[in-house]
Amino acid sequence: MNTNRTGKAVIVIGHINHDRIWHLTEPLRAGGRITWRSREARLGGGGYFTARRLLDFGHHVRILSNLMSDSHGQEAIAALAEDGFDTSLITQRQGETDFADILLDPTGERTILSNERRLARTFALAQPVSADAFYINGPHLCETIRQSLNAAPLVVSQLPLRDGEPRPADVIVGSKADMPGKSIEAIWRDAQAIAGTRLRHLVMTDGPDPTSVFDGETESSIPVPMHVTVRDTIGAGDTFSGALINGLLNGAKITEAALDASRSTAEWLLNREAMFAEKSNK
Repeated sequence: MNTNRTGKAVIVIGHINHDRIWHLTEPLRAGGRITWRSREARLGGGGYFTARRLLDFGHHVRILSNLMSDSHGQEAIAALAEDGFDTSLITQRQGETDFADILLDPTGERTILSNERRLARTFALAQPVSADAFYINGPHLCETIRQSLNAAPLVVSQLPLRDGEPRPADVIVGSKADMPGKSIEAIWRDAQAIAGTRLRHLVMTDGPDPTSVFDGETESSIPVPMHVTVRDTIGAGDTFSGALINGLLNGAKITEAALDASRSTAEWLLNREAMFAEKSNK
């Protein structure tokens, strides 16, 4: 991890999940009897992975999220603080932690089983806050958060997939896999309905295929500079968002930031795969 703390102040608004990952021995199939070889529990979620990458780049990261008040939530807050995150904006709520079960097949394809109550969690903020950049990964925002975003110099938001409420954003990030058959122009209209007139760029990843950067008129195709094959791609898209924000904070053009984010995410996947292989061989 980069221990340099001279970076920018970034507030990440998103969920911190407790993921229970089941490593399957074969792909899922209807009516099948599937075996698994191992399972593990670890922190995850869109907010966590993006915040983690920004921290790795040396930025001061405050996480605006919520965790339950049980032992799992308490342990998560302690672990985040020990890693170097500012946890002062995390709300603790009464109740038990809901784990998200992630079924991971040998090809890296994942299936996520998530309690609908957990998806409906909202983010609380008592008074407006400021930062050099904000990142949002969640559909529901309170008015105090929107006030904070209005005053921020840079706002990047994940494109909500379900009933996303409006929020001012300069850049919207998404995945073409989540919107099969939809044109970039149609996705831009969806993004503009969320971000309003402040929207400058739409960035859509497409797995191993080129990333599209669209400004409402011109589409730039950004090639993937490094193709990797790994067994675990969980968090790759969120890690891409963190690297993209890092590039923008460093003054890169959006196309340059997207190219570097793609390369950086591939390297992150390879490093994590190597760490998992080392652990399994011990």
